Amino acid sequence: MKKILFSAFALAMAAFTFTSCEDVPAPYDDPNDNPIEEPVVIEPAGDGTEANPYNVAAAIQEAEKLGVGEESEQNIYIKGVVTNITENYDGGYGNATYYISDDEDGTNEFYIYRSKYFDNTSYSNGDLLEYGDTVVVCGKITNYNGTLETVQNSSYLYSLNGEGGEGGGGDEPSTGGEPEGDGTVDNPFNCAAAIEFTSALAADEVSENDVYIKGIVSSIKENFGTEFGNATYYISDDGSENNQFYVFRSLYLDNKKYTSGDLLSVGDEVIICGKVTNYYGNTPETVTNQSYLYSWKKNGGDDEPGDEPGGDLGDNSITVVANTLGLDNAEAVTTLNLSDGTTLTFDGGSNQNAPKYYTAGNGTIRMYPDNSVTVSSTKTITGIVINCNEYNGDIYNASGDISTTSGTVNTDGKTVTVADASANEITLTNTSTTTGAPSQLRIESITIYYAE
Repeated sequence: MKKILFSAFALAMAAFTFTSCEDVPAPYDDPNDNPIEEPVVIEPAGDGTEANPYNVAAAIQEAEKLGVGEESEQNIYIKGVVTNITENYDGGYGNATYYISDDEDGTNEFYIYRSKYFDNTSYSNGDLLEYGDTVVVCGKITNYNGTLETVQNSSYLYSLNGEGGEGGGGDEPSTGGEPEGDGTVDNPFNCAAAIEFTSALAADEVSENDVYIKGIVSSIKENFGTEFGNATYYISDDGSENNQFYVFRSLYLDNKKYTSGDLLSVGDEVIICGKVTNYYGNTPETVTNQSYLYSWKKNGGDDEPGDEPGGDLGDNSITVVANTLGLDNAEAVTTLNLSDGTTLTFDGGSNQNAPKYYTAGNGTIRMYPDNSVTVSSTKTITGIVINCNEYNGDIYNASGDISTTSGTVNTDGKTVTVADASANEITLTNTSTTTGAPSQLRIESITIYYAE
């Protein structure tokens, strides 16, 4: 009997125990009650235009396509939320450095580096940035040693919390006005008309006939060189980088491949003749090797097309274009052997910075103060013409402080000319005593002239 009573008591206690445990909280968090939050993923959006800016994810995606040190070819628009401010506009330099993201949590941050104020001006007074502001920034982007950012002083604040500057969102360069011309030799299209005409073509459709397009060189992607004999550049109606028409792999004067002669410069006034296409349905451009430089005025002046710089240097020459040499970014430049046997030997002199090639700014060989280049040939050298680089408003011509071991040196803007020379070996030295941009000689191309 005792055994029966004991068993019944044990069963009752077990039932009570299990029932009571239902209300006792677990001594640890149940992962099923606290699921791990998935990271926020924001997809790229926008096309980088004023009407449809990139979001930050898209801006990062575009910047990642650039090589180290490379810049975007055109201005783009980026919209985001200010998440971190390194230096506000009142920091003393008229620009600001900050980060923007696709949300206030800092998802997909992009670095806005030394960006100007409204209307592409330096800040003097006005509203300052605050965390959480929604901004649209307009400008060029770059992959700076792996950091994706805007190019220093080449971007500006287009809108702040939906409000623009005095110009209603930034003082954009002129759009080039209304379309003009009919595309004939007597009445060429202006760039606005060329864009309108080409955009009306179906995707990848080629125009039936050649058309003539008049414009001003606004930027140069690849200048004329002997390797491919063509050039790739942009033209616009006012020389700005807005509403540009893309002149893609276009031939030289007289519809021929380039072998020697003058090179394009930003600001040159040109007429292009050839077929155009609406590439992929979104890029109006000339067709590869089916257009050419019909007429040309250097920097909008009165020079006739085909005139050689230096006047009496003759036609026996060779040109080397820096960005066609196959050099890597930041690669030291020592000796270049040209196809005709001429040798270019670069030397650092007393400067710890020796000559190097950089891809930024169309691709240039940079010569610092006391750097030199020696041109050696079995033929008699009568002259040398260097086409210098212009970047962010600065012309890198060593302030004209260049010496030569034969002939005389004349510097005119982006062109350095050595005339009246007569030697098999000529050394040019950067003798600048200034600092910064004016002290550098950045070479886009060198043309060497020989005795007939």
